[in-house]
Amino acid sequence: MPQAQFDRIVLMANDVDRLGGVGRFIDTMANGFHSRGFATELVGVSPPPEGQGQVVERADEIIVRTLMPEPPPADWMIRSESDKKDRARMQRYRKRFALRKTAVDELRRLIDVWGPSTLIICTQVYGMEHLLEAGYDATNALHPRVIGQYHGSNDGATRTGRDAARVLKAYADVDRTVFLTAEDAEGFRLAGLNNTGWIPNPVTQADPAEKSEGRRNVIIALGRYDEQKSLHYLLAAWAEIAERHPEWSVELYGEGDLRERLQELIDDREIPRARLMGKTDSVAEVLSTSKVHVISSQYEGLPISIVEAGLRGVPTVSFDVAPGIGALIDSGRTGIIVPRNHVPALSEALSELASDPVGLERMSEEVRTDMARFSPDRILDLWEELFRQMAR
Repeated sequence: MPQAQFDRIVLMANDVDRLGGVGRFIDTMANGFHSRGFATELVGVSPPPEGQGQVVERADEIIVRTLMPEPPPADWMIRSESDKKDRARMQRYRKRFALRKTAVDELRRLIDVWGPSTLIICTQVYGMEHLLEAGYDATNALHPRVIGQYHGSNDGATRTGRDAARVLKAYADVDRTVFLTAEDAEGFRLAGLNNTGWIPNPVTQADPAEKSEGRRNVIIALGRYDEQKSLHYLLAAWAEIAERHPEWSVELYGEGDLRERLQELIDDREIPRARLMGKTDSVAEVLSTSKVHVISSQYEGLPISIVEAGLRGVPTVSFDVAPGIGALIDSGRTGIIVPRNHVPALSEALSELASDPVGLERMSEEVRTDMARFSPDRILDLWEELFRQMAR
């Protein structure tokens, strides 16, 4: 049975079972808390966008709720007088707020149902904003307790403009706000939050017998086809070295709005052996048959994909975009970190690994051992210790 005062854990996210790191995080945590005796619920503000869901397996006892019956419409914001005269846009605007009201009304009911023995882990700011609109009051002894989370970095929140302000406002009064690294927690503390701490995300352990022999000479990326992931940098880097490594190829797994643009880039530049693979529900299988993983993002938090790859002996080459990258990669030993958006450096790092099978194998063994520190049991222990600290 649980050792802390809480008998129910609610993991709240923008959407449940969406492709990506947060989706995998809440699923792993839900299964972990359930196995430790907590009544566990997952709450998504809305369903995942079409085509971006992932298939998961979890215990039947874990309750899953979705507050909105459908995703909010895209392109709904009203910025000008001409927008107000756009009938279709105004319909989307009204639809968006009707859906938000549905979600807020349901949360208002649930806050009373859950009560003070429930702990809500609000994994994304958007969910916390809905809780506050539903009347959540951190000083009300009859309301649940709340831990806020932010899965990005302090640097990334600042670069995106509104994110930093939203974090500071939404999580100002919650019991704790948990970030992914000590550096990010300190950055937000200095910005005004006085309730910060940090816990890395867990990743399910790979089979220790899984080795890299027989893997394909493939460089992969796991991420959405969007501006944040900036996969065009990986394609540009590969274009520079593809002729030097005719036995290697690049595969990009994901989905998103930039798919057509990325395919046009591959076609226009005639980049050899580069393929958009679409989304996958078999991340472990993809990693187990690849040799190098790449992150070319503009910002990240503590990317789960680096740990997932590492546990399967696949080192990561990454842009230096967050403290979490350095926390996960010992550059030169368990992977390689290169300057943000520096295509020549990314090209050189990939070429170095492709040219040195012995060094790549050594790095594979090092990263596999190193990533064991992110096993679910170790991370769940840290969360339970936080629960005990919060006990009144």
